[in-house]
Amino acid sequence: MGPAKYVLIATLLAVAACHSNDPAEGSDEVTHELVGTRWVPVQLGDKAVTLGEGAREAYIVLNSNDAAVVGYAGCNRISTSYKQTGSKISFGEVIATRMVCSDMSTETGLIQAMRVATDWRFVGQQLELLDKQKAVIARFEARNL
Repeated sequence: MGPAKYVLIATLLAVAACHSNDPAEGSDEVTHELVGTRWVPVQLGDKAVTLGEGAREAYIVLNSNDAAVVGYAGCNRISTSYKQTGSKISFGEVIATRMVCSDMSTETGLIQAMRVATDWRFVGQQLELLDKQKAVIARFEARNL
């Protein structure tokens, strides 16, 4: 390969590295997929999710290959299955490790939301889970895997 090809490859790599997946400023375009994205709860029910000092973020990831959900609920690791057709979604029985933590509110809220969720939608950059009355029961933001 000649020097010109190395320059071309380096230039292409630099352009690719600078390319952003962020939508244009002020845009409500969703740039993440329901499946394969790490979804972090920011609101469960009517309460904002807050992190205590030294706490890890709760999250869920839906996997399209085996219709499985894995995640961390704020204290315990969780897993379940899901079914999704269009805007409809349902989760199977949530399996969790058995640790007890001083604050279980995020975990309790997340598992409860998964139990009663019937629908999902994107609003701006957020994923919302809805119950059968179409009330928002959980809001999530995407985080890099």
